[in-house]
Amino acid sequence: MADTLRRHPQIVCSLAIIRDRNEFATRSAIRSTAIFTVTRGRQGAARFAIEHRAFDKTATRADILAVVAERIPSDATVIARASRTPQHYLRHAFAAGGPVPPADLQLLQRERGDLDLLPLECANRAMEEIAAAYRIERAGPGSNILSRSRRAPDEAQCLWLAFLWSSFAPHERTSLSTAWEAWRAIERARPVGF
Repeated sequence: MADTLRRHPQIVCSLAIIRDRNEFATRSAIRSTAIFTVTRGRQGAARFAIEHRAFDKTATRADILAVVAERIPSDATVIARASRTPQHYLRHAFAAGGPVPPADLQLLQRERGDLDLLPLECANRAMEEIAAAYRIERAGPGSNILSRSRRAPDEAQCLWLAFLWSSFAPHERTSLSTAWEAWRAIERARPVGF
């Protein structure tokens, strides 16, 4: 079965959006975003890049998503964790007779019709197992917003690994994950600027 899986897209952007509350909660604000980009080259080579931004509570959702939209390369495949809409929120929205407001990914799709957006259902347990296997530090359960915001790049990379290991043939998984580990080692060795 694994050998019949599809090929990794030319450009994949793994998007982590960190909010101070559930996306559908009143006064929920985006506090951080991370875009982990994997660009496949010739003969299976790959380039990796990470962009991480933090926002204060005064930044609007529209402004933040516009920044995200302009940072994603043309015709990229964008993966992000699917939003979970609480049942009580849906009941309240339907009882009020109005439509459910769009999720972040829906707004991003409206902004950038050239993108192929893939919301992924990925359990926390699976993300924890991936993080442990690759020694990635994730913000733990109950972490404050600052810790979660700082770990957004790690979250984006974990999500890409989940996508990689669940969707592609073994040779491609091994090749891309090995290249990523080499890139990550180089990134860790860079001096921290102050």
